[in-house]
Amino acid sequence: MGIVHIDVTIRNPADPGREWSAPFLVDTDAIDSLAPRECLEAIGLAPKGRRIYETADGRQIELDVTTGDIEFMGEVTAGRIVFGDADSEPLLGATALESAGVEVDPRNRGLTKRSSVRLKGCLPGGGRDSAHAEALSGRAVACAGRGKFRWRNMAGRAMQPSGRPAAASQGRE
Repeated sequence: MGIVHIDVTIRNPADPGREWSAPFLVDTDAIDSLAPRECLEAIGLAPKGRRIYETADGRQIELDVTTGDIEFMGEVTAGRIVFGDADSEPLLGATALESAGVEVDPRNRGLTKRSSVRLKGCLPGGGRDSAHAEALSGRAVACAGRGKFRWRNMAGRAMQPSGRPAAASQGRE
């Protein structure tokens, strides 16, 4: 696709008036976003933890992380932001793109907004595609259907909120 930069604003969610804006490199190989430490600290963001990352050259490094509001293309999302060095180029990672409903458009060599954001954990009737359901069959989700909530595991079997199977009469509706 080539190199794409996009204007991004990072905000402190505890004090939305404190923000920092810059062109960010869109990096779909990066999970999280990254900004220079001094810029994050200037808007009052402090590290909330550390995480090990793999760099483009294959090294593993441990870096400070925080969370903040990330705004671009008219969308605002919350996301993890890595504290980079002072000379780090700001990166917009894949999770921010996905959360904002933005995808890479290789045909037009840019980014486009999707008409809707993916929310596929719960489908009408509580089902999901079989490969994913098999992989996550032990997890339960609440599905709104016919005006009420029903608990289903990822394979679509009725469950109680506790995770136990529901009575046979509470099967698929």
